Amino acid sequence: MGFCLVFQKLLYLAFVILVKSYHVMIIARYFLVVFSLSSLLMFSPSLGQSQNLPLRYLTLELFTNTPCPICASQNPGLFNRLQNVEGEYHLISFYPGRPYNTCIFYQANISENNTRYQHYTGDIFGSPTVALNGVDFRSSSGVTTNLLNQLTGSTSWLHIGVTETPGTTRTVDIALLDAAGGSMTTGRLFAVIVEKEIMYNAPNGETLHHNVFRRFLTPATGDDVDMSTGSAELSYQYTVESGWNASETYVIAWLSDPATKEIINSGTRFDPEFTTSIDPIQTIFPLSIYPNPASSEIQFSLPSGVTTNLVQVYDQQGRLVRTSLVSPGTEIRLSVYDLPGGRYIARIAAGSVLYTGSFEVVR
Repeated sequence: MGFCLVFQKLLYLAFVILVKSYHVMIIARYFLVVFSLSSLLMFSPSLGQSQNLPLRYLTLELFTNTPCPICASQNPGLFNRLQNVEGEYHLISFYPGRPYNTCIFYQANISENNTRYQHYTGDIFGSPTVALNGVDFRSSSGVTTNLLNQLTGSTSWLHIGVTETPGTTRTVDIALLDAAGGSMTTGRLFAVIVEKEIMYNAPNGETLHHNVFRRFLTPATGDDVDMSTGSAELSYQYTVESGWNASETYVIAWLSDPATKEIINSGTRFDPEFTTSIDPIQTIFPLSIYPNPASSEIQFSLPSGVTTNLVQVYDQQGRLVRTSLVSPGTEIRLSVYDLPGGRYIARIAAGSVLYTGSFEVVR
């Protein structure tokens, strides 16, 4: 903030000096515009790429097999690399029984291990395969340090809060919050019970097994969730079964886009609570955006009397990709010709009211 104040003072001083000279009045006016814009950019509480959006956790699904020798050669390296991004990812290890159906973790839940394997029909090319956020598929060795760094540290429009009661009979509450507003109408929620660490001398030589899948808390095909109001809360119950270590057992939940299978975000009871860094929005009104889909320009209307002219556009991952100052008025036009194809969310904050709507850019 100290730098910002110094920067503003210098700009203002330049403005005062220039105003005294008639011959450079045009330049002075230019400095005044820059000064005003810098004030807006520095002090607007709604600007800043991730100041009020939750962390996007990298969700990894490891499809592996305890008799598999290739898994034994690749998995330990993956787990070592994940230590460098601790606290920024969630991992579930599934055991689909391929190529060895004698795997004890596969035998413990044949039906649901197979269901998750079939969820990615054609994408799981062997053991071990890692599904990254439901859309990128690599071998364990292919999940490199550089890739992990690229896929962690970003934000999402979605926060998933998970709480669990203690004991062996547990109630799990899952709260979904759209921190951007208007991002998705319907999502598909999945929640699984895992054991964080299991010591087992596997036939392939692996001894330590991470986040071992036990069973689904939701249906194995997921629960459809209405996100049109910006939030949703669901509650489930489960019992820690015989043979599970209760102190290592917990739930991982994630929300997927039903159309693309992309995992928007995930959560556990160990994650920090998300609190927005700006004043909470009390009322949300939808923006009717047209044409939708669009290729070059979108248009929308604001109610009479709303003078806010700062529009923010977020991508599907919750990243702020554009901040536009538009002409005040009820009819707003916004160019999108240079945005990549995909789904976006437009937001306009006016006091305690948020106007928001989603649109698609086609190429």
